[in-house]
Amino acid sequence: MKALETERLWLRPFTNEDIEIHRVVFSDPEVCHYYCGKTRTSEEVQEWLIHRKWQAKYDDELGFLAVVRKADNQIMGLVALQLFFAPWLILEESPESPFPPLGIELSYALGRAYQKQGYATEACLALMAYGFKELRLPRLINGVVPENEPSVRLVKRLGFRREKNLKEGGFVWIRDNDMLGEV
Repeated sequence: MKALETERLWLRPFTNEDIEIHRVVFSDPEVCHYYCGKTRTSEEVQEWLIHRKWQAKYDDELGFLAVVRKADNQIMGLVALQLFFAPWLILEESPESPFPPLGIELSYALGRAYQKQGYATEACLALMAYGFKELRLPRLINGVVPENEPSVRLVKRLGFRREKNLKEGGFVWIRDNDMLGEV
């Protein structure tokens, strides 16, 4: 995935040296609770970084980017466009199919010290513009749970709408590409 730039941020592929993401995101139980379920060890994050570096070099235009503040080069978190395979999901608008839906998820996690300052909105908007304008993705999905109130507010700001999951109840957030007609 290519690097992106916003007014205050660099969104760039991870390197093996970005172990700071462990302290900022993966060692914080509050951040990990909704993002990945549980904290990770430093060794697990080092392995994760190796995979992210490989993914950036060899995979398609999807993947993870480090969210880095320009002012001091501080890693604040991550954003990603990643495959979303959900065998537990049937949307109201979806036709009957024996196959579970496959989509692209916009995901993100910022360290607590960097939340509530507009960084997540800024990073996500840049990644959405890339996904919609350059990759021409038809829609993005986000699996925010209702209890994660800050993320619910964020997806609403980003223009996502809540859709029912007909298979197991609950909801998923959808943002259709309204830029497909633009050149």
